[in-house]
Amino acid sequence: MTSARGTILHTITTAQWLRGLMAILLAFVSGGIASCQETQATQYDGSWESLQKMPVPAWFDDGKIGIFIHWGPYSVIGYKKGGRGYAEHVPKLLYDDSQHYYSYMDQRWGAHPPEFGYKDIIPEFKAENWDPEAWAKLFADVGAKYVVLTAEHHDGWANWDSDLTPWNAVDKGPKRDLVGDLGKAVRKQGLKYAPSYHRERHTGFFANEKYVVHSDPRPDIAEEIKRVPEAASLYGPFSYDKAFVDDYVARWKEIQTKYQPDFLWMDDFPIYTRDGNQVRAGKMKPEIQYMDNSLRGMITDFMNDGAARGQAVYVNNKGANRNWPDGVGCLEKDNLKLKVIGPKWQSCTTFGTSFGYLEGDKYKTIESVIHEMVEVISRNGNFLGNIGPRADGTIVPEQLERLHAMGDWLRINGDAIYGSRYWKQSDQTDEHLVFTTKGKNLYAIKMTEPQKPFTITGTKGWNANQVTSVRLLGSDAKTTWEMTPQGLQITPPKNFGQSKYAWTFEIVTDREQHVPNVIQNDASEALKGTKKVDLEGHDTSQRAVPMGPAHPAMKPCVLPGSTVVIETASSADGFQKLVPSLASGRKVTANPATRNDPLNSLTDGKLAAGIGPVFGNGVRGGAYKMDLGSAQSVSVITSWSHNWKGIRGAQKIVLYGSDAATDPGWDLT
Repeated sequence: MTSARGTILHTITTAQWLRGLMAILLAFVSGGIASCQETQATQYDGSWESLQKMPVPAWFDDGKIGIFIHWGPYSVIGYKKGGRGYAEHVPKLLYDDSQHYYSYMDQRWGAHPPEFGYKDIIPEFKAENWDPEAWAKLFADVGAKYVVLTAEHHDGWANWDSDLTPWNAVDKGPKRDLVGDLGKAVRKQGLKYAPSYHRERHTGFFANEKYVVHSDPRPDIAEEIKRVPEAASLYGPFSYDKAFVDDYVARWKEIQTKYQPDFLWMDDFPIYTRDGNQVRAGKMKPEIQYMDNSLRGMITDFMNDGAARGQAVYVNNKGANRNWPDGVGCLEKDNLKLKVIGPKWQSCTTFGTSFGYLEGDKYKTIESVIHEMVEVISRNGNFLGNIGPRADGTIVPEQLERLHAMGDWLRINGDAIYGSRYWKQSDQTDEHLVFTTKGKNLYAIKMTEPQKPFTITGTKGWNANQVTSVRLLGSDAKTTWEMTPQGLQITPPKNFGQSKYAWTFEIVTDREQHVPNVIQNDASEALKGTKKVDLEGHDTSQRAVPMGPAHPAMKPCVLPGSTVVIETASSADGFQKLVPSLASGRKVTANPATRNDPLNSLTDGKLAAGIGPVFGNGVRGGAYKMDLGSAQSVSVITSWSHNWKGIRGAQKIVLYGSDAATDPGWDLT
């Protein structure tokens, strides 16, 4: 459309195309425990008080670094509305937000529930390119000491060879025992193994209400079950009744018996503080009382089973509202960052915003991953870094990049990490220092490049005889030091050697540096001030920080003599009202900070670089200049975003014009 003065305004909005049986006899009853076997190892009597005495295994306390893997049929989807957050929750969101996701399913699969639902996506989870041996070698090479693979997430799918549900990886989907095959591979590498168990939220996952004792299936779920009765054992049950609890315990017992895990990893139990329950305060409905008793028995059986085999096993205690009394296992939350030295804890940490595979996820910088790992360990934590592989078993490049960077850093600085303990203080903010200890060694890890001398104020009062030597790990250059009234002053060498992102100074002293009594043993106090993340992965501690500068809301104006024509099409040849003309050969210059597929069709210009605009899908910064020379008619601009699966997304393009005599170019925002 062209104005009388050659000034053009063209707005195009493309529409959105988002193309049973019990096989195991339970060895415990309500509130009871498995029959004890006489061994030389510690036995647990079935009480919480007994379980609170469980020791932290040396392999866990010393190992520090683990790999978490969220992998299942949800990995097929690889998509989430808004492009951020927990993609492993999308199976329920397909039904919760049907207005959005049904359109997406129609575009991608040609149908939506109840004709086509989550159960019908499962055959696409094939793991056809998966090599468990290669995974295990990768995890060992990057410095992990244990591996946690999702055995079952909230969706009811079993990644192991299960006799209790037909919805398992041997009978459907990959047709192989994912849990068993990976377990064999990682143990060959000398790593510990922990299939994780998330079934505690399954009753509400496909239900009308999420965190209540009794719910009902969503209407389309009920219809799917009516049409395919076998789906009932995938989507349901929908209540925390005795049958569900017994099945919950039986599934874990099957994992325990077949794979002998080193760790019992369970997700947090929202029902413990919802629907009138306050379990740890002693207030709960009968069904939840039965559940808590059964879980106490399950944990006891696991601990005693490990002891009987001489296996040092452990448990986690997930959530800000802990599942179990404090002391039963390690404290844990998603992306947990204690600000103090706490009781033994673990942070299951995402590299991006999702645990499961999410195409185009926004990833943390390598530097921030390394810093987070070091800070967690300095405060008595373990770093459980998460990856979300694709459905075919391949790991996305951004995740591999961060894993390899961790491995590179740990190969140089591992002495400050493995087998380390906390110091009397975890950090010194004015010099960006983080501390760990090992025996008589104090490790001062500088989180900024050490360009000038710095002083460790926590060593104030030391004398020169207390320090034997100081060196920068990864560098052969000499590090000089001296004792000052303010503490040990270190002058870094000019050559930093091989290390990047964080630099470790090993200070050899004449005495033990670990100070055990500085722990904040009260878990509630230790958790104060940490980031609050809800059950969907959203940060609720403060207003969400936008991914980048948002474009201001614009109201298109129509200049006299101009006409606005809006047309949508899924391809360049689909436009009828505004038929594309031949390209002029002019260029569009794109902001190089932006990354996306190039514009597919632009009649009056070509992209100067292989970078295209990103609009409503969460990435920002798009500034694009159309170099048209003198003002001329723009017959049409067509643009649409395609993700890596070829699914079209929504875009809005606003072209702002100005007088050709003063500004011959155009800005697209």
